[in-house]
Amino acid sequence: MKKTLPNDLLMAEVTELIRQGHTVTLTARGNSMNPFIADRRDRVILSPCAEDRLRPGDVVLALTDDSRYVLHRIVQRRGDELTLMGDGNLKQTERTDTHRVVGLLTAVIRKGRTYTTDSTAWQRYSRWWMRLTPVRRWLLAIYRRSKS
Repeated sequence: MKKTLPNDLLMAEVTELIRQGHTVTLTARGNSMNPFIADRRDRVILSPCAEDRLRPGDVVLALTDDSRYVLHRIVQRRGDELTLMGDGNLKQTERTDTHRVVGLLTAVIRKGRTYTTDSTAWQRYSRWWMRLTPVRRWLLAIYRRSKS
């Protein structure tokens, strides 16, 4: 049975469950992680994570400096400060720090198939997508046209 909750209540519950050591599965909402995590098409599995193990390339659910929850990729780490960016974003980044990371993306479920983030394919994709940031504008335009 699916339940819909206001975002503030949902995120409070998700945060508490992950802090207790549970994994949480959520339906992806929003387009900032396109084309690889799609709005309402995919489900994401979030797990607890150690702050010292977070590194660029990881996708995390975090509370940003402007008090929004985002599921975005870490693009830079300086000490405890993290810079996040959605895969579907061209330039927009968010700032947070390691203690405001709620959970680490460990898998994506798409059309009944589970893709784990520790797989060789996912790791390769992550490295390449981060390197392709300068040409994302064109790659995302091609993706959007193909979806029309």
